[in-house]
Amino acid sequence: MDLLIVVPDLSLLGGVASHYNGLAPYWTHKVTYVYYGKRRKWPALVTLLPDLLFYVFKLAFGKADVVVVNPSFRPYQIVRDGVYVVLARLFRKKVVTFFHGWDVNLAKRIENRHVLFATVFGECSFIYVLYSGFKNSLLKMGIACPICLTTTKIDDWMLDNMPTKTYKKKPRHLLFLSRILRTKGIFIALDTFKLLKQEFDDLEMKVCGDGEDLHAAKDYATTNGLDGVTFVGRVGGESLRRSYAWADIYLLPSFEEGMATTVLEAMGFGLPVITRPVGGVVDFIVCGEMGELVPTFAPHDFAEAIRPYLLNPQKTAEVGKHNREYAQTHFRASAVCSKFEKDLDTHCR
Repeated sequence: MDLLIVVPDLSLLGGVASHYNGLAPYWTHKVTYVYYGKRRKWPALVTLLPDLLFYVFKLAFGKADVVVVNPSFRPYQIVRDGVYVVLARLFRKKVVTFFHGWDVNLAKRIENRHVLFATVFGECSFIYVLYSGFKNSLLKMGIACPICLTTTKIDDWMLDNMPTKTYKKKPRHLLFLSRILRTKGIFIALDTFKLLKQEFDDLEMKVCGDGEDLHAAKDYATTNGLDGVTFVGRVGGESLRRSYAWADIYLLPSFEEGMATTVLEAMGFGLPVITRPVGGVVDFIVCGEMGELVPTFAPHDFAEAIRPYLLNPQKTAEVGKHNREYAQTHFRASAVCSKFEKDLDTHCR
């Protein structure tokens, strides 16, 4: 089976690019990528028409059996990838749609007026989503094709040859690793640290990543005298592994997610995860066994969720070991790719 996968430029940062770069070594089907959107030297507006023409050329003269489109559930991306779906069907190609991100408000609007959406995307052989709640929403939109759950992934190299996690007698290292955006909860994380620091004076937190709110977050930490917070910047490769290995607890008070890869990576490195009940984590994280899902945006509630792990090293170790075993089994890129191919074989033959 030959696949034509429509993706952003794989050399750029982003969740979709990261996902397919991670799966690349494990495909057994033949895979060809076509890009859309911005490039390193060109904005998306300039590439829009050339990308579409090249896609049509590949449909007309390529040998693809199945086209895989990868939008987030956002207005522009639904329209753009809807066009890609319609064109693929005109060329009698089977289509798979993988919705990565999700706009809850947009989904509710489409649930009430879904005829066009269901007509276009209902033609897919199957649809991938990252959370059962997204599946339920698509069913309300009249989607009749199979809707399958999947996950993001952990690159196998990150977990290979990993030394055994050493759990400290006093867990005191918090890690926030994400894009530095208000909507990822960076300011909630800083306020949570401030509250905990009053009781645990040796507490430290590393903030890893970059983003449009990085400077504001640094200023906020300085203004509030948050001694013990270190801004590391973007990390990758061995520095990424070292960041997870340094930490005792992972904190991500994100406003919304499809499924945050960093949550999976933190679990793979044996960290309890403190996050919000948004997206795919709701389907598998068991509170108390894997970490905590905090339903509010209140720093006090996050501090109370973290506090037992700082006070009880044995609890931190038990939860961390459980997370590591779970992630090794469920989230390796090789396993995610294998499931993808099994679903393709089931629904696209």
